[in-house]
Amino acid sequence: MELLNYQFTKVNGTVVLRDFHNIDRFRLNEGKEFSNRALVCNEADAFLFDGYATWFEGNPAILQQAKDLTVTCIIAPLSYETVVSGLVSQYSIMDRKGFYIGVTKLGRVVVGFADGFGTVEYESIDNHLVKDMWNIVTVTFDCTAGWSTLFVNGVISNRKQFTRGSRIVNTEIPCYVGKFVDGGRFHRAAKQGTYHGYMHSMVIDAKASSIQEVLEEHKAQRSRMDYFGSVNTVLDRTIYKEDFNRPRYHLIAPGKWMNEPHAPMYFNGYYHIFYQANQHAPLFDNLQWGHMVSTDMMHWRDLPLALQTQENSLDPDGCWSGSSCIDKDGIPTIFYTAGNNKSIPNQGVAIAEAVLDKNNHLEVWKKQNKLAVKQGIDDGWLGEFRDPYVWLEEDTYFMLVGTGDAGNGGGNAMLYTSKDKKTWTKEGFILEYSYEQNTEVGHVWELPVLLPVRNESNKIAFHVLLLCACQIENNIVHTYYWKGDWDAAGRRFTKHHEKALLLDLGAGVFTGPSGFVTPDKRSVVFTIAQGKRNHEDEFQSGWAHNGGLPVELYASGGRLGVRPICEVYQLRSELLLEDYDIEVDELNRKLAQITSSQLYIKLESKCDFIGIAVNRTEGTEEVFYDRAEKHFGVRTGTQPEEIKLVSVRRNECDFVDIGDQPIIMEYFLDNSMIEVYLNELKAISHRNYTEKNDRALQIVSKEEILIQHIQVWSMNDVYF
Repeated sequence: MELLNYQFTKVNGTVVLRDFHNIDRFRLNEGKEFSNRALVCNEADAFLFDGYATWFEGNPAILQQAKDLTVTCIIAPLSYETVVSGLVSQYSIMDRKGFYIGVTKLGRVVVGFADGFGTVEYESIDNHLVKDMWNIVTVTFDCTAGWSTLFVNGVISNRKQFTRGSRIVNTEIPCYVGKFVDGGRFHRAAKQGTYHGYMHSMVIDAKASSIQEVLEEHKAQRSRMDYFGSVNTVLDRTIYKEDFNRPRYHLIAPGKWMNEPHAPMYFNGYYHIFYQANQHAPLFDNLQWGHMVSTDMMHWRDLPLALQTQENSLDPDGCWSGSSCIDKDGIPTIFYTAGNNKSIPNQGVAIAEAVLDKNNHLEVWKKQNKLAVKQGIDDGWLGEFRDPYVWLEEDTYFMLVGTGDAGNGGGNAMLYTSKDKKTWTKEGFILEYSYEQNTEVGHVWELPVLLPVRNESNKIAFHVLLLCACQIENNIVHTYYWKGDWDAAGRRFTKHHEKALLLDLGAGVFTGPSGFVTPDKRSVVFTIAQGKRNHEDEFQSGWAHNGGLPVELYASGGRLGVRPICEVYQLRSELLLEDYDIEVDELNRKLAQITSSQLYIKLESKCDFIGIAVNRTEGTEEVFYDRAEKHFGVRTGTQPEEIKLVSVRRNECDFVDIGDQPIIMEYFLDNSMIEVYLNELKAISHRNYTEKNDRALQIVSKEEILIQHIQVWSMNDVYF
């Protein structure tokens, strides 16, 4: 009576199975069968469930015949969902049949079973799972006595009584290992419910073990757990190595879900960047702080999570976005949004300080146990209060927190000051503006950033206030800015213009700004590059979103200029093409010989219209500049007659006027990622996905023109 019929593949001594969405009927342990118990893995191996795409299913006879059951799992969970992740389930909520054992947020073990008439559900109380460590879990169902008991790591964690003599009624739904399926909301194809972590073994006995038997078994197994070895907690980037849509030289998480890169910081030789991470699945859920370090803001090394949600803490429901600074005592400090759904409002500003280490990687952060700032009823829109941005200026800490302004109906940022990081004084909203003239900035602001902008003499010419629009009428998120003058003593930012402007004219790809001032006084901004394919394709790929190239903001003749940081040019590998005063047709014949999807192109022309297009089976994306129309934009389509504009073109505030200067385009192609910079004044971020890796480049013009100079470089990977 074997439980399941599977075979595992060994990779580097660990049992793994990758690149399957559904894993069905594989042979277990070379076909070895067991009479009244079944092993999912043998003693020397552990199977790695990826949290979204790997599970097993079958119809074991043992569950159809057994009256009593004892189920024991040895597992090492790597992340949690806010819903139930199944360890084992054969359950129908609609029919009130079957049973399940699962894991949910903060390591709680949940158990449910049904007798055809009603359902009994309960969860761990006295002991929960320890993430990134080996754990042993046992659940017994004693139908004669009418008790179900849950054991976690040698402790009775909970016990539930039910009607004596009733038994778990079998359901026709298959049995799933590593996935929760309930015949209702959580169906087989649901994107949540899959366990993420190692499973060393699962044993199902057709009997109800006694409390003493289980405790003795736990004691014996826990004494052997060192034999299983340490648990690798960092996601494996190499599984995406052949993905020709995944960027290779942009900032990107090792896997799963990535949202805003935030809190950039430089400390003792290393740049640090953090990001919103869901290490469980490529979905928005249960966010933590991912962490990477670099010596050049280009080559990033993955580190363990910096901040994680914790039981009985300020942040049980999310460690959301924030910022960092080096405090007066030289201690790196994180300011973040602590999510707690049992509090009203559920968002507050929390602080964590680095525990200094010899390698300056800052892998350990100590959270403070009290909120730095709790939103009052007059502090913007109640319940919309997040993404603190903090900087130290002279002897004062300044903090911006994104919220909304009931006075004008639009978003805004509340300004606070402090001398000691502990006591904060509210100074009011950072900006006065007309929401009627700026409805596109939304009713709530996220990720507000205030940065100095320097000119060629390295003097501060003005400041720039950046924000990410939220709760907007047209539901397209962009990053906007105002130029202005910042008066630290007067706690006041005075804008230079009424209309909010855009740094990037792509269609909602460039969002989520975070910035800092580097040791050499550059104002550098990191952003998220939103994915633009459908959610199903994104889920199947196993990753979502990446960072844009870090960009430098600078003053250009009174205007705000934007350009990639100079470190990006270190990634140039081989000069594939360089030419001068070449006609477009001849140039395109040469470009046709270049097949790489990791390129840097610099093009200079005195013409009035020029475009760079990437052509694929699925269509064309063309980034162009029209001098007469002052139009920097993107056109896309599957046929020439179907090409349409997909970039932002609001009104004259989005015009890009370069006068009679030559058109200079810097074009970065990184698989599905396109970033283009025009004369270091504006940027366009765009996406191009393909199913066949058949990208081909082409220069587009409306007349016979010369390209005065062009360079095409291949670009190095930064992770492999």
